[in-house]
Amino acid sequence: MKLSTAMFAQRASAGIQERSASLAKLQEAVATGRRVNQPGDDPVAAAEAERLRSSRAAMAIDRRMMSYATSMLSHAESALASGGDILQTARELMISAGNGTYGPEDRRQVATQLEGLRAELLALANQRDGTGGYVFGGQGTADAPFSAAGETTFSANAGTRMTGMGMAFDTTVNGARVFLGDGATAVPGSGSIFAALDTVIGQLRDPALSGSALTAALSTAIDTADQSLDRILTARTDIGEQLRAIESRTRLLESGDLRAQSRISELIDTDYAAALTDMQSHQIAMQAAMQTYAQISRLSLFDYL
Repeated sequence: MKLSTAMFAQRASAGIQERSASLAKLQEAVATGRRVNQPGDDPVAAAEAERLRSSRAAMAIDRRMMSYATSMLSHAESALASGGDILQTARELMISAGNGTYGPEDRRQVATQLEGLRAELLALANQRDGTGGYVFGGQGTADAPFSAAGETTFSANAGTRMTGMGMAFDTTVNGARVFLGDGATAVPGSGSIFAALDTVIGQLRDPALSGSALTAALSTAIDTADQSLDRILTARTDIGEQLRAIESRTRLLESGDLRAQSRISELIDTDYAAALTDMQSHQIAMQAAMQTYAQISRLSLFDYL
């Protein structure tokens, strides 16, 4: 009989400990707002939640890259628009210089204005991007991509720098292609707007230049300016397409992040209604177990005589 009483007491005590542990976990879940606070609480849910957190971290990095690319491309688009304005003004001046009523002094004035526009264009071609690089720096360069002395050449590597994880987007513009026309280092006669301006400026300052020679020089320079304007338009169109693609990808990343966040919540967050109901049930069961244990503990041999 004593052995039976001890067995019942042991079972009642184990029941109390089990209920107490379950109640403690429920109280922790209510206090922290999470039903999974350690991997052991639900190994499967904890593992999936960890995978989703890693996915969210990767998406956050990609979104920062998209934001950076948007900033760089927007900066480049603005610079290209300014370059287009400069070239359009230069083109109009060269057309005016072909006026038959212009004398040597008039042409020299046009040359001076073109020199100023060339300087503006060169400064724009060497414009910084605000992060230590250059808007038209190709694949990257520590120094200004276009030389300021003598013949203007491109010292950086042609191409573009890119960023992005799932998809890559430009963060620079290939300045060699835009301003020189060959996509690499300057080659005389390859479409360099700087070389074309230098040539026509020198010819406009030459009072001995014949009318036919001046007309031919202006025609060549205007053609080169038109080609440069076409390349600027192409570059701006490409940037516009990339910005639209970035916007679409950013929305996709944001949607994916929200889905992952929602799934993590489903996996580890506390369902307060269910938790409170379970707590009440556990408390009732625990009180019953304690009462049973108390009754068994008071039993003695005389209770059975």
